[in-house]
Amino acid sequence: FLVWGHHMFVAGGSVYAALIFSILSFLVAIPSAVKVFNWTATMYRGAISWDTPMLYAIGFIGLFTIGGLTGLFLASVGLNVHVHDTYFIVAHFHYIMVGGAIMGYLGGLHYWWPKISGRLYNELLAKVAAGTVFIGFNLTFFPQFVLGYLGMPRRYHAYPPEFQVLNVLSSAGASILAVGYLLPMAYLMWSLRYGKPAGSNPWGSVGLEWNTTSPPPTENFAQTPVVTWDAYEYPTPVEGHVA
Repeated sequence: FLVWGHHMFVAGGSVYAALIFSILSFLVAIPSAVKVFNWTATMYRGAISWDTPMLYAIGFIGLFTIGGLTGLFLASVGLNVHVHDTYFIVAHFHYIMVGGAIMGYLGGLHYWWPKISGRLYNELLAKVAAGTVFIGFNLTFFPQFVLGYLGMPRRYHAYPPEFQVLNVLSSAGASILAVGYLLPMAYLMWSLRYGKPAGSNPWGSVGLEWNTTSPPPTENFAQTPVVTWDAYEYPTPVEGHVA
Protein backbone atom coordinates (compact mmCIF):
# COMPACT_ATOMS: atom_id res chain seq x y z
CA PHE A 1 0.00 0.00 0.00
CA LEU A 2 2.89 2.37 0.78
CA VAL A 3 4.93 1.69 -2.36
CA TRP A 4 2.40 2.02 -5.19
CA GLY A 5 4.12 5.16 -6.47
CA HIS A 6 7.06 3.17 -7.84
CA HIS A 7 4.73 2.15 -10.67
CA MET A 8 4.38 5.80 -11.68
CA PHE A 9 7.91 7.21 -11.75
CA VAL A 10 7.44 8.10 -15.44
CA ALA A 11 4.00 9.68 -14.96
CA GLY A 12 5.34 13.20 -14.47
CA GLY A 13 4.65 13.48 -10.74
CA SER A 14 6.54 15.42 -8.12
CA VAL A 15 10.22 14.64 -7.76
CA TYR A 16 9.72 14.64 -3.98
CA ALA A 17 6.94 12.06 -4.27
CA ALA A 18 9.26 9.92 -6.38
CA LEU A 19 11.96 10.26 -3.71
CA ILE A 20 9.57 9.21 -0.94
CA PHE A 21 8.22 6.21 -2.83
CA SER A 22 11.75 5.20 -3.80
CA ILE A 23 12.85 5.18 -0.15
CA LEU A 24 9.75 3.25 0.92
CA SER A 25 10.33 0.70 -1.84
CA PHE A 26 13.89 0.17 -0.67
CA LEU A 27 12.69 -0.26 2.92
CA VAL A 28 10.34 -3.05 1.86
CA ALA A 29 13.42 -5.09 1.01
CA ILE A 30 14.50 -5.20 4.67
CA PRO A 31 11.75 -7.50 6.05
CA SER A 32 11.93 -9.54 2.84
CA ALA A 33 15.67 -10.05 3.34
CA VAL A 34 15.09 -11.01 6.97
CA LYS A 35 12.58 -13.65 5.87
CA VAL A 36 14.96 -15.12 3.30
CA PHE A 37 17.69 -15.21 5.95
CA ASN A 38 15.57 -17.04 8.53
CA TRP A 39 14.23 -19.49 5.94
CA THR A 40 17.81 -20.33 5.00
CA ALA A 41 19.05 -20.34 8.60
CA THR A 42 16.29 -22.79 9.53
CA MET A 43 18.09 -25.39 7.41
CA TYR A 44 21.50 -24.73 8.98
CA ARG A 45 22.86 -27.91 10.58
CA GLY A 46 19.52 -29.57 9.97
CA ALA A 47 18.99 -33.17 8.89
CA ILE A 48 17.70 -32.24 5.46
CA SER A 49 15.84 -34.92 3.54
CA TRP A 50 15.89 -34.27 -0.20
CA ASP A 51 12.29 -35.24 -0.76
CA THR A 52 10.11 -33.42 -3.29
CA PRO A 53 8.64 -30.84 -0.86
CA MET A 54 12.16 -29.77 0.15
CA LEU A 55 13.20 -29.38 -3.49
CA TYR A 56 10.28 -27.05 -4.07
CA ALA A 57 11.05 -25.16 -0.85
CA ILE A 58 14.68 -24.56 -1.83
CA GLY A 59 13.61 -23.59 -5.35
CA PHE A 60 11.14 -21.15 -3.83
CA ILE A 61 13.86 -19.46 -1.75
CA GLY A 62 16.15 -19.07 -4.75
CA LEU A 63 13.52 -17.72 -7.13
CA PHE A 64 11.96 -15.43 -4.53
CA THR A 65 15.42 -14.03 -3.76
CA ILE A 66 16.00 -13.18 -7.43
CA GLY A 67 12.60 -11.52 -7.56
CA GLY A 68 13.36 -9.53 -4.43
CA LEU A 69 16.80 -8.40 -5.56
CA THR A 70 15.47 -7.21 -8.91
CA GLY A 71 12.86 -5.26 -6.96
CA LEU A 72 15.73 -3.13 -5.64
CA PHE A 73 16.49 -2.15 -9.23
CA LEU A 74 12.92 -0.97 -9.66
CA ALA A 75 13.01 1.02 -6.43
CA SER A 76 15.75 3.19 -7.94
CA VAL A 77 14.12 6.04 -9.85
CA GLY A 78 16.91 6.36 -12.41
CA LEU A 79 16.91 2.69 -13.37
CA ASN A 80 13.14 2.32 -13.08
CA VAL A 81 12.65 4.98 -15.76
CA HIS A 82 14.87 2.97 -18.12
CA VAL A 83 13.11 -0.39 -17.64
CA HIS A 84 9.56 0.89 -17.04
CA ASP A 85 6.93 -1.15 -18.92
CA THR A 86 9.56 -3.49 -20.37
CA TYR A 87 10.04 -7.24 -20.07
CA PHE A 88 12.20 -6.56 -17.00
CA ILE A 89 8.97 -5.80 -15.14
CA VAL A 90 7.36 -9.00 -16.44
CA ALA A 91 10.30 -11.09 -15.25
CA HIS A 92 10.46 -9.43 -11.82
CA PHE A 93 6.73 -9.89 -11.24
CA HIS A 94 6.79 -13.56 -12.20
CA TYR A 95 9.84 -14.36 -10.08
CA ILE A 96 7.87 -13.08 -7.10
CA MET A 97 4.36 -14.31 -7.86
CA VAL A 98 5.10 -17.55 -9.73
CA GLY A 99 8.63 -18.45 -8.70
CA GLY A 100 7.71 -17.58 -5.14
CA ALA A 101 4.02 -18.30 -4.63
CA ILE A 102 3.55 -21.24 -7.02
CA MET A 103 6.75 -23.03 -5.95
CA GLY A 104 5.64 -22.67 -2.34
CA TYR A 105 2.18 -23.94 -3.21
CA LEU A 106 3.54 -26.99 -5.02
CA GLY A 107 5.87 -27.75 -2.12
CA GLY A 108 3.00 -27.57 0.35
CA LEU A 109 0.76 -29.66 -1.90
CA HIS A 110 3.34 -32.45 -2.15
CA TYR A 111 4.02 -32.33 1.58
CA TRP A 112 0.39 -32.61 2.61
CA TRP A 113 -0.81 -34.90 -0.20
CA PRO A 114 -0.18 -38.15 1.75
CA LYS A 115 -2.17 -36.81 4.69
CA ILE A 116 -4.95 -35.46 2.45
CA SER A 117 -5.32 -38.53 0.26
CA GLY A 118 -3.87 -41.33 2.35
CA ARG A 119 -1.73 -42.32 -0.64
CA LEU A 120 1.90 -41.87 -1.67
CA TYR A 121 2.77 -40.39 -5.06
CA ASN A 122 5.64 -41.51 -7.27
CA GLU A 123 8.66 -39.81 -5.70
CA LEU A 124 10.87 -40.13 -8.79
CA LEU A 125 8.29 -38.50 -11.05
CA ALA A 126 7.71 -35.80 -8.44
CA LYS A 127 11.42 -34.95 -8.35
CA VAL A 128 11.55 -34.88 -12.15
CA ALA A 129 8.58 -32.51 -12.14
CA ALA A 130 10.23 -30.24 -9.56
CA GLY A 131 13.39 -30.03 -11.66
CA THR A 132 11.36 -29.45 -14.82
CA VAL A 133 9.43 -26.59 -13.22
CA PHE A 134 12.64 -24.97 -11.94
CA ILE A 135 14.49 -25.24 -15.26
CA GLY A 136 11.47 -24.27 -17.35
CA PHE A 137 10.68 -21.28 -15.18
CA ASN A 138 14.21 -19.86 -15.32
CA LEU A 139 14.48 -20.49 -19.05
CA THR A 140 11.19 -18.65 -19.53
CA PHE A 141 11.70 -15.58 -17.42
CA PHE A 142 15.43 -14.99 -16.89
CA PRO A 143 15.96 -14.01 -20.57
CA GLN A 144 13.23 -11.43 -20.07
CA PHE A 145 15.43 -9.55 -17.61
CA VAL A 146 17.97 -9.15 -20.41
CA LEU A 147 15.31 -8.26 -22.97
CA GLY A 148 13.85 -5.62 -20.68
CA TYR A 149 17.23 -4.11 -19.90
CA LEU A 150 17.89 -3.90 -23.64
CA GLY A 151 14.64 -1.98 -24.03
CA MET A 152 12.09 -4.48 -25.29
CA PRO A 153 8.64 -3.24 -24.19
CA ARG A 154 5.92 -5.57 -22.98
CA ARG A 155 2.44 -5.83 -24.55
CA TYR A 156 3.79 -5.74 -28.12
CA HIS A 157 3.09 -8.54 -30.58
CA ALA A 158 6.31 -7.98 -32.56
CA TYR A 159 9.92 -7.18 -31.76
CA PRO A 160 13.18 -6.33 -33.60
CA PRO A 161 15.19 -9.25 -35.05
CA GLU A 162 17.99 -8.85 -32.50
CA PHE A 163 15.60 -9.97 -29.75
CA GLN A 164 14.58 -13.20 -31.49
CA VAL A 165 17.03 -15.61 -29.83
CA LEU A 166 16.06 -14.64 -26.30
CA ASN A 167 12.37 -14.71 -27.18
CA VAL A 168 12.71 -18.21 -28.64
CA LEU A 169 14.48 -19.34 -25.46
CA SER A 170 11.69 -17.84 -23.39
CA SER A 171 9.03 -19.59 -25.48
CA ALA A 172 10.87 -22.91 -25.21
CA GLY A 173 11.09 -22.45 -21.46
CA ALA A 174 7.35 -21.84 -21.28
CA SER A 175 6.73 -25.19 -22.99
CA ILE A 176 9.03 -26.94 -20.52
CA LEU A 177 7.31 -25.17 -17.64
CA ALA A 178 3.92 -26.34 -18.89
CA VAL A 179 5.14 -29.95 -18.84
CA GLY A 180 6.38 -29.41 -15.30
CA TYR A 181 2.94 -28.22 -14.22
CA LEU A 182 1.08 -31.05 -15.99
CA LEU A 183 3.20 -33.84 -14.49
CA PRO A 184 1.96 -33.35 -10.89
CA MET A 185 -1.64 -33.32 -12.10
CA ALA A 186 -1.04 -36.73 -13.69
CA TYR A 187 0.83 -38.58 -10.94
CA LEU A 188 -1.20 -37.10 -8.08
CA MET A 189 -4.44 -38.20 -9.72
CA TRP A 190 -2.86 -41.59 -10.44
CA SER A 191 -1.85 -41.96 -6.79
CA LEU A 192 -5.44 -41.59 -5.63
CA ARG A 193 -6.20 -45.01 -7.10
CA TYR A 194 -2.88 -46.80 -7.39
CA GLY A 195 -0.59 -45.13 -4.86
CA LYS A 196 0.78 -47.06 -1.89
CA PRO A 197 -0.93 -46.40 1.47
CA ALA A 198 0.80 -43.47 3.15
CA GLY A 199 0.34 -44.49 6.76
CA SER A 200 -0.12 -41.90 9.45
CA ASN A 201 3.43 -40.48 9.40
CA PRO A 202 5.18 -40.85 6.02
CA TRP A 203 7.64 -37.99 6.68
CA GLY A 204 8.79 -39.15 10.11
CA SER A 205 7.58 -35.95 11.74
CA VAL A 206 6.89 -35.43 15.45
CA GLY A 207 4.01 -33.02 14.79
CA LEU A 208 0.61 -33.99 16.14
CA GLU A 209 -0.99 -33.81 12.70
CA TRP A 210 1.09 -36.84 11.72
CA ASN A 211 -0.18 -38.90 14.63
CA THR A 212 -3.65 -39.36 13.22
CA THR A 213 -4.80 -41.42 10.28
CA SER A 214 -4.31 -40.41 6.64
CA PRO A 215 -6.74 -38.99 5.68
CA PRO A 216 -7.80 -37.86 9.16
CA PRO A 217 -11.27 -38.42 10.60
CA THR A 218 -13.81 -35.61 10.85
CA GLU A 219 -12.47 -34.24 14.14
CA ASN A 220 -8.83 -35.20 13.48
CA PHE A 221 -8.45 -37.46 16.54
CA ALA A 222 -10.77 -40.07 17.99
CA GLN A 223 -9.54 -38.97 21.42
CA THR A 224 -7.31 -36.23 22.80
CA PRO A 225 -3.68 -37.10 21.95
CA VAL A 226 -1.08 -37.27 24.72
CA VAL A 227 2.25 -35.55 24.00
CA THR A 228 5.24 -37.43 25.45
CA TRP A 229 8.07 -35.87 23.41
CA ASP A 230 9.70 -32.50 22.78
CA ALA A 231 9.21 -30.51 19.59
CA TYR A 232 12.56 -31.64 18.10
CA GLU A 233 12.86 -35.05 19.72
CA TYR A 234 13.09 -37.20 16.61
CA PRO A 235 13.37 -40.91 17.35
CA THR A 236 15.80 -43.02 15.31
CA PRO A 237 14.73 -44.83 13.27
CA VAL A 238 11.27 -43.48 12.56
CA GLU A 239 8.73 -46.17 11.80
CA GLY A 240 7.15 -45.75 8.39
CA HIS A 241 9.56 -43.01 7.24
CA VAL A 242 9.67 -43.12 3.44
CA ALA A 243 12.83 -41.03 2.91
